[in-house]
Amino acid sequence: MNRGIETMRYEAYEEARDGYSTVVLADRATDSSVAVVLDIGCNIIGCRLQGHEVIASPPHIRDLAGRSSEFGVPLLWPPSRIPGGTFAFQGRTYTFPLNEGRNHLHGEIRYLPWEVTALAADEQEGASVTAEFRFDRFDEVFAYYPHRVVLRLTVRLCGNRLSGLLEAVNEGDDEAPAGFGLHPYFSYRGDIEQVVLAASVARQYDTGENGLIVREPEHTALCDRLAHGMPLNELPGDVDHFVFAMNEDRRECTIIRRNEGVRLRFEFSRSLPYLAVFKPSWADAVSLEPWSCITDAFNAPLPSEATGAAGLKPGQRREYGWTWSLDNLHD
Repeated sequence: MNRGIETMRYEAYEEARDGYSTVVLADRATDSSVAVVLDIGCNIIGCRLQGHEVIASPPHIRDLAGRSSEFGVPLLWPPSRIPGGTFAFQGRTYTFPLNEGRNHLHGEIRYLPWEVTALAADEQEGASVTAEFRFDRFDEVFAYYPHRVVLRLTVRLCGNRLSGLLEAVNEGDDEAPAGFGLHPYFSYRGDIEQVVLAASVARQYDTGENGLIVREPEHTALCDRLAHGMPLNELPGDVDHFVFAMNEDRRECTIIRRNEGVRLRFEFSRSLPYLAVFKPSWADAVSLEPWSCITDAFNAPLPSEATGAAGLKPGQRREYGWTWSLDNLHD
């Protein structure tokens, strides 16, 4: 252990796991814990609430280095794909590196190292870690995204609840294109037929064969099914993923794991108005991805109100928040 802090109930400490700097938050009273790998994108690779694992972890931490968007809770800046890696914003052309065939996928903060700025433990507030990422500290990233944007993430464990808050601050002189997404892989045990998914979605985007969005979203039968709750095994398998516009008044998803008698509730802020739903083939999990903007938002032939394409002005700060909690179905 390199450093840590603890109370009678909570503890927060940093340690090396397989050579990777990792922060652990723990609640002794509820058998709850969180593991955050700082060296690989500040990824929450494990989350246990009230004795139940809720996040699909990599087989080994070293696997995360090469598959940083496939396990845990990857952080995305920007979310999803940019065909050709190129887009324009405020008269400037940006060319991001191609890391998925002819696409740029999910940004690079998901596998680059973050730096801890604070560890805390408090009997009322729980255990927390705050970590920071500065784009200008990585020459290869700053070369194609030349903005002094700082990301500060606080992850907090308090009882049966995990919360996250990402603050983006533009400390530079130019407006920066800004897009954030969260890619948690929520795990389940046993038969998929025993898992029920619900989400407060309002309209669905047509992602087409290539995953790109060229039309305004529409209300669909799948929106109705998700709004009322549907077995996860009945999620259509004819496309890679689904993208939705969330209900204006609610940003909420639930996952009921009937065979375990528990319900996971996932909520996120109004700054994350879109949701991608993805069922991976490599894990017993479903990924529910809140996004601030849709796929290829700055190139999409739609108004910004339908894409979420936005900039971060000099001196401006923006917050993206989320929580998930676990309850027993019969409480």
